Amino acid sequence: MSNSADFELKERVRAALDIVDVVGRDLELRPQGRHFVARCPFHQDNRPSMTVNPERQIWKCWVCDIGGDIFSFVMRREGVDFPAALQILAEQAGIPYEPSTGNKRSERGSGGDKATLLKAVQLVADAYYRLLESDSGEEPSIARDYLRSRGIEDESRQRFRVGFAPGGWSFAADLLRQHRISGEIGEAAGLLLPRRGGSGYYDRFRGRLIFPIHDLQDRPISLGGRVIPELAARSGQGDSAAAKYINGPETLLFRKSHQLYGLQLARDSIRRSGEALVMEGYTDVIAARQAGIEPIVAVLGTALGEQHIKILRRFADRVVLVLDGDAAGQRRAEEVTELFVRADVDLRVMTLPEGLDPADFIAREGSDPFLERVRQAPDALDHRLGRLTDGLDITRDTHRVTAALDTLLGIVATAPHRGGLRIDQLMLRLSRTFGISAERLQQRLDAIRTRNRKTARQRPSTPGVPRPTGSADPNQMLAESAAGDDGEQAPYSNPPAGSNHGLAAEMQTLESLTGTDRELFETLIECPELAAMAVEAIDPDWLESSTAKMILSAYQDLDLEARSLDFESLMLVIENEQLKSQLVTLQERVRHRQGSSSETAETRYTSIVTRYREREFTVEKNRHIARLESKTLPDDEELALLMELIEAEKSRMGIPGQPTP
Repeated sequence: MSNSADFELKERVRAALDIVDVVGRDLELRPQGRHFVARCPFHQDNRPSMTVNPERQIWKCWVCDIGGDIFSFVMRREGVDFPAALQILAEQAGIPYEPSTGNKRSERGSGGDKATLLKAVQLVADAYYRLLESDSGEEPSIARDYLRSRGIEDESRQRFRVGFAPGGWSFAADLLRQHRISGEIGEAAGLLLPRRGGSGYYDRFRGRLIFPIHDLQDRPISLGGRVIPELAARSGQGDSAAAKYINGPETLLFRKSHQLYGLQLARDSIRRSGEALVMEGYTDVIAARQAGIEPIVAVLGTALGEQHIKILRRFADRVVLVLDGDAAGQRRAEEVTELFVRADVDLRVMTLPEGLDPADFIAREGSDPFLERVRQAPDALDHRLGRLTDGLDITRDTHRVTAALDTLLGIVATAPHRGGLRIDQLMLRLSRTFGISAERLQQRLDAIRTRNRKTARQRPSTPGVPRPTGSADPNQMLAESAAGDDGEQAPYSNPPAGSNHGLAAEMQTLESLTGTDRELFETLIECPELAAMAVEAIDPDWLESSTAKMILSAYQDLDLEARSLDFESLMLVIENEQLKSQLVTLQERVRHRQGSSSETAETRYTSIVTRYREREFTVEKNRHIARLESKTLPDDEELALLMELIEAEKSRMGIPGQPTP
């Protein structure tokens, strides 16, 4: 399995499993605010001292001073190494797992190399943007006129990097070829399609407005295209131009169920407002942002799903799904009720008047009426209740009442048992609406759950991989990324099970982060955007402990693979249990400190780098002074070294140096 594939597998497993469910298999969890608590299984715990954070997907025992993610919990709980824990969790998630057997990484410049795919998408997205921005040809002019007719201003077009794909067949293909990027890579990036019955490739997007889809690092990872009516009428492409919108296909970079359009721009405003508005189209997002409504994102050719909710829950507690006022919008509103019950989020549903989409409504009514509708939006269960009971006589329509109740209880039955008070509240609402006692409803709910369990047991089980019984191979991805071709194990992964240096011995060698090292990584966790700078600026020799050097090495490998440098990615690439634990401690320190310091992360980072350089300067200066004091240097070398010390001190203090003769 390739390096990319190993990381993608870990990413899929982490995304498929909720840490609350994983820990809750073994421990009794109790809600406490936004977290859960349990008695720690790793020491004699008389009161709950383990905290599980569902937002960050981490756990921490404050007595043991250990913590981690789902992988390190299983490692410690089951006494296995990382590959075995990954296999166990993959089985739980129903994801096929094949251990790495080779040492090959994704070849640079191949369709499996994420960095190359990112480069291809960036090239094409930028070219489409420039074409719409500056080209005076007829087609780009028609595209700009169409945008203006939809009320989209130039500033908004530039903010969202909207572009234009010309109507020819090979604009993108020729551009990639000029940059020595093959058609196969263009296809793997979702930009090109293979020609039927012949060799070569042609452009996927032709004669359309182009809306780049960015990840949270603001890198284009896919494209979406909207038909331009006038150009479509001219093109004679028939059915190929019929779809109003087309999105790029699923690729190594882009998964529709894990991406939201505009999130990289809306993230901060979502955090500030505590609310995310989810729409269905690119132009809806742009129109809302243009009207001053900022916490706006859109789904990408798929319904709002659990993965979208998990992503948004990192930034806000309230999600409002904004739906068009047509029959399709009403159906989608009904479909999200189950998601509301399962996802433990305040999910609201706002439907617009018939025939209007958000862009049309905002253009006609303005932003204030739109926001008022957002404030009044019912939660998904209330919305479904309203639909099911519309025109229903609770006392007379026995059959419809029974059908409605069974529908709603069937949805409640999908909620995890850890729902606790949340489920009690849902049942109380149903009791009040239908005039039936909570006890009777609970009996019916229990019967539905029993029936569902029996049905699930009767289904064929997903073929699994046998659980490991002895040693497991080390993760080759980490071994290679840290050691190159010499086969040495990665310094931030656990040793192979059964090796001479066991897990306990390995963990004993890791020091705790202290001082400037700790401040550095706390700052990078708080502000991942600074990590890319740190990878370039920080010399590993500046770091005081091997632990700090291991974490920096992990950041370097993530950067090399063009991956996100956020806390979640760092926890994925690091497999060593103690390193994970130290990262969780750092993250918790960051969380508790947020809001208590007037300094920005950028200011602290600059101060940290200055301290490292000052310390390095002092070490070098003392080394030179020791050489001078040794009286072993020839007179000319001694004088040169003395002048070097003086000039270095002047430079450090900002004093102009001696001009060159």
